[in-house]
Amino acid sequence: MWKYILRNMWRRKARTFLTVFGIVVGIFALTVLGGLSARLTQQVKGARSWFTNSISVVPSGGSLFGGGEGSFFDLGTVDKVLAVPGVKDAVPGIGVTINQSSGFSFGAPDLIIGLGLNGANDLLRLLTLSGGRLLQPGDKGKAVLGSVIAQKMGAKVGSTVDLRGVPFEVVGVLQPTLSAPDNFAFVSYEDALAIFLKVNPFFQQQNKITSVIYTTWKTGVDPEALGARIASQVPGVTVITPAKAEQQISQFSLIFNAILFGIAFIALVVGGLSIINTMVMSVSERTREIGLKKAIGAETNSILGEYLLESATIGLVGGLIGTGLGLVAIVLLNHATASKQVTVFAITKAVVIGPIIFATVLGTLAGVFPALRASRLRPVESLKEE
Repeated sequence: MWKYILRNMWRRKARTFLTVFGIVVGIFALTVLGGLSARLTQQVKGARSWFTNSISVVPSGGSLFGGGEGSFFDLGTVDKVLAVPGVKDAVPGIGVTINQSSGFSFGAPDLIIGLGLNGANDLLRLLTLSGGRLLQPGDKGKAVLGSVIAQKMGAKVGSTVDLRGVPFEVVGVLQPTLSAPDNFAFVSYEDALAIFLKVNPFFQQQNKITSVIYTTWKTGVDPEALGARIASQVPGVTVITPAKAEQQISQFSLIFNAILFGIAFIALVVGGLSIINTMVMSVSERTREIGLKKAIGAETNSILGEYLLESATIGLVGGLIGTGLGLVAIVLLNHATASKQVTVFAITKAVVIGPIIFATVLGTLAGVFPALRASRLRPVESLKEE
């Protein structure tokens, strides 16, 4: 059966090649965009573990990704949050870009993250050290680096790094999380504020400011209920509970993935139509052959299976080639961005196996109509065809 199908495909090699090429283009796009989506999924997973283990209190109208009225509030708000029943700790946080002029960054930018150290360890313990220690109360001029930042700066525990013109001793390096904290350099709130005010001299230095307050809750306290209490008792803030953080992160991921797969879907529709056209033409060209087979006893299911198998084979071949080319492209693109310690694509089992299965199923479904048409031909009428 396979030899017969391959012979028929080879007999119409120009048309078969063009059909397979149509599938290859679609699957290539699906594989590359799937790798991009897989990388985004890894980052989203890491972001969930970071943002959903605390309540983020941001300026009114803000979100996890910034914004809000003024984007900052004074440090006195921290005391107000601490006074809300059920709050275990409230840690002021402020961020400053590490590079003065940052280009395009896939995922989180490189940031200096300043945290109030009294409760910072509750947050940093969500991450795993590959060496050294976490920040401790009283630390000044000390930094804990994410894995990507450490690699970019060639830093290790005991090294000195320059963050916006200020030297910091590296006391800890974090293990890779494949998410935002990999691009963060954690320092004390006071150290980060000094850098922030140096970079933004228009802020009034007599008032300490913060862009976010990371809030943890006491054992047995419902974080969603606590978030509602903070929102009602502390004016001028937006409270992002773990559930809201999950929702905001998921919405971003959903929109991004929808755009990616919408592009790939268009290419795959073109490939599917190519298969339908090829198989319909194949039935038309082999009408007499089909009639002869049925005249000598070939069953309808046999004819149906033959054409479905042929269309599935076209899909499978296109899927294998398209996936292979897509994986090569992913490796080359990742290699091109490796010098900047940026990984844009990820290769997972779903990225490798998914497009091949999808192409095979697409080919089979696209061949259903032509196969039914072939199986329903009447032998006498088929043999009369010129």
